[in-house]
Amino acid sequence: MFEGLFLEAGDVPRECFESCGCRLFRSLRMYARKESIFAMKRFSLFAGVLFSLSASFAYGGETAYDALRAASSKVGKDAQNRVLEMRGKSGQPQPVMWRVAVAEDGARGGVQEVDVQRGKVVGQKRMSVAPAGVRLNLSAIQLDSDGAFNVANGEAIRAGVSYDRLNYTLSADNPAGIPVWSVELLDGPSIRVGALKISADSGNVMERSQELALTEDQKREARWSKPGEPYKSVPDFFHRAGKRTEKTAYKLKNWANGYGWTAEKEPPIPQN
Repeated sequence: MFEGLFLEAGDVPRECFESCGCRLFRSLRMYARKESIFAMKRFSLFAGVLFSLSASFAYGGETAYDALRAASSKVGKDAQNRVLEMRGKSGQPQPVMWRVAVAEDGARGGVQEVDVQRGKVVGQKRMSVAPAGVRLNLSAIQLDSDGAFNVANGEAIRAGVSYDRLNYTLSADNPAGIPVWSVELLDGPSIRVGALKISADSGNVMERSQELALTEDQKREARWSKPGEPYKSVPDFFHRAGKRTEKTAYKLKNWANGYGWTAEKEPPIPQN
């Protein structure tokens, strides 16, 4: 779902370079490679983006599945059948720590809260108030938190929303326990710029906040960059080139008809 939003370096045929004999495609190719990581505002401002990302994944950027596996080893193998909720905050793109709520079986009842960081359980306590919802049907999950990020990032790109971190919640509010990802997009620690709900079994977007909801015209327009912005793709370059040619044609037509050097489709009649 996310992979098709940007061209990767290998997506431009080699024949384009050999037949055209120009540097334009090579520059577009290099740009597409640099800009295909994700649309996170802060990361786009620094030249060390790749290093930051690799450090995030290597030092605490585990997915929800990795955190669940670590929590199960501490609480018990059957813990996967008793998970009520998973939360991760300030992911860039994955959170440094996941909090797993696990229901306790037996006479004691209650809920345990397990904190997982860098693949290890770093905290464990009983919750005074259990989270709402039912036990998650983990066997139905087809979308891990990295997949949820891909979907959310694609929606942000489509809507033109800039953000630099994400909050994740995996829960179920249906009798079948089908998990749903609730993802918040944040600009800074607390400014929400968008939110959506994603089905964890199909990857479909179930709900979008107003910031991410676009009309059909806006969806079509979001495919193209504006003058002065970097090209989004090779088709985007040709779209912009066509618009420039069209604009020049209107200028020539208006000039020849005595309306002056203007690109207006219906220029005002000049006053003599």
